[in-house]
Amino acid sequence: MAPDLTANSVTLFAISYDSVEVLRNFADAHGITYPLLSDEGSHTMRGLGLINDRVREDHAVYGIQPNPRHVNLPYPGLFVLDSDGLVTQKRFYESYRERDTGTGLLAQVLGVVKEPWAPVVATSSPVTVRAWLDSPTYVFFQRLMLTVEVSIDPGFCICAEPARGGVTPLSIAIDPLEGLEVGTPRWPPARRVARPGFNDGLWVHEGIVRGTMPLTFAATPGGGDHQLGVTVRYQACDGASCLEPSSVQLRVRVREAALIGRSLPSPMSKT
Repeated sequence: MAPDLTANSVTLFAISYDSVEVLRNFADAHGITYPLLSDEGSHTMRGLGLINDRVREDHAVYGIQPNPRHVNLPYPGLFVLDSDGLVTQKRFYESYRERDTGTGLLAQVLGVVKEPWAPVVATSSPVTVRAWLDSPTYVFFQRLMLTVEVSIDPGFCICAEPARGGVTPLSIAIDPLEGLEVGTPRWPPARRVARPGFNDGLWVHEGIVRGTMPLTFAATPGGGDHQLGVTVRYQACDGASCLEPSSVQLRVRVREAALIGRSLPSPMSKT
């Protein structure tokens, strides 16, 4: 991830409530080379409204016993600043346990899209569908991003939202899996075209379109590796008419990351 940040003129730093000594030891132990800023007493973070005063309630949801160290922790997240120091984006989570992958952050926050890892491909004329995750492994409560890329043959388009006239818009569905939380898919804006039989036109995608869907594995007994069942539904049209609705099925593999002891994140991971 660090080379990608450098290549895009991005500087990374983290802020924590830990002391300078604790942060120095943490950086040495984990080989961290970017700046770690100490906000001992959490004055800056509190001024930014980042302190979670409901940590004990959150821990109770996960069955974690109260700990006097686990109070007034900051919400996990990040700010994106421009070259003038102005905040252009912010990305924070209610739960202290939820995290994005590094690759996901690059893509979602900075628009830096890396080559897909082991994409799965399926073809059903007139479309070819590729799907991949931004990480080959998962840890509990880490947010992975599923990308679905649909390549549409020249001369064709596929229906999109807002769907009118009974057509089937492009969509993604994930087979039910215990402990898997599935978010809402996002597609780029569609465009409206004139088509016979549609008084208000037809909203469509053409060429190559990429959609994303967030996936989070909640902690479940056993964990393990999975084959995610992904169904992409669509209806293609040419210049004269629309074909029957169709779908393609893909299986995307994801492995559980090797964790030691399944302990809670270290204090630094809460910055």
